[in-house]
Amino acid sequence: MTKMSEKTAAIKGSPLGQDLLDALCARQLFGALDVSQSIITLKEYLVKDLSPTDLKYLYPVYFDAARVLLAECAAEFFQTGRICITALDPVRMRYAEHEIRQITITPEDISRLLRVLRRVKEPAHGLCHKHGGNGWAEHIETLCQTLAKLQ
Repeated sequence: MTKMSEKTAAIKGSPLGQDLLDALCARQLFGALDVSQSIITLKEYLVKDLSPTDLKYLYPVYFDAARVLLAECAAEFFQTGRICITALDPVRMRYAEHEIRQITITPEDISRLLRVLRRVKEPAHGLCHKHGGNGWAEHIETLCQTLAKLQ
């Protein structure tokens, strides 16, 4: 857990965040995180998961949440040198701790993540409504500051 997520209900620590991490870990190898590929993987997961239901209207908010999760992971990596993830082991049907010690993030990825972070900080955004009382704006600002240093 990073200093950022100790103060607020970060996406990484939420039920939605856990679902997204499980989907990501099911399709990618542990030990490395490729942000570009992760965005594609999570987008495919959300389209597949939300399309058959009446929750399609939540897709934009959930996709923004997926990118905030990746921003949290990237910030955690650049603060600590690793990303700690708890993911479901489908064979044992238990959650297991994993560490990611390598990240691939392009300047375009950083720009995309910063754009999303600015958008989710707006009071009209669905994520702001959900997390607004828990230091959401400060959490997002901390993520922005950490990622902006990488540009």
